[in-house]
Amino acid sequence: MKRFLGVLVVLVLLLAGLVVGGAYVFDDRIRSTVEDRVAVELQRSVPFATRPTVGIEGEPLALHLVTREFPSVNVRAREMPVQAAQGTTIPLYDVDFTLTGVRYETDAVHAASLTGGGWLDYADLAAVAGARIQPTEDGRLALERDVEFLGVAFTGRLVGRAALDRATQTITLTDTELDLAGVAIPPDATQALVDAILQPIPVALPYGLQLSALEPGEQGLDVVVDATDVTFPTR
Repeated sequence: MKRFLGVLVVLVLLLAGLVVGGAYVFDDRIRSTVEDRVAVELQRSVPFATRPTVGIEGEPLALHLVTREFPSVNVRAREMPVQAAQGTTIPLYDVDFTLTGVRYETDAVHAASLTGGGWLDYADLAAVAGARIQPTEDGRLALERDVEFLGVAFTGRLVGRAALDRATQTITLTDTELDLAGVAIPPDATQALVDAILQPIPVALPYGLQLSALEPGEQGLDVVVDATDVTFPTR
């Protein structure tokens, strides 16, 4: 009897070893299949303009599939639509998000936190603002708008530091300098003109994502995105 029990224990350990070993041996194939499936579902539901690249951490993946919980998931995509004004969407380019504390459900991907970023094209922001936007050599932004003030039509130009109002999720300028192309106005009217030229640009990311920082780049504003307790639908 003792010999039988000993043989049984050995067989159980061997089978367990084969299962775990198999999970590692076929890990790459399983991972590739799951990542492709998640990418297809996210492209359709988010939606992403093209299929994103999905990278899932956790080894062996087969064991994480049993619990449907993963340490982290990285999602990269060429672009994701964001709402910049009522009924107007613009792309967030080169999306790179890392989700941590991930749980995969039948119809959604939940994450305890998300960090990452992308960039917003100056041309897209200018179209929303109804103004011309371009970076300056000293790392600031210049915003030009055709305005009429006190019966005089001219182009007003503001140069300032790009700033984010996190509470309202709007992009604006601070520490501005006003250039009126030689047009003289009363000093007490300067702020009113600044307000007429400078209109904050709203940027509403989906699924509770928030802009947390921004920095002018060559093609657009480089933005940092974060969120807690975020859910991406997959249906």
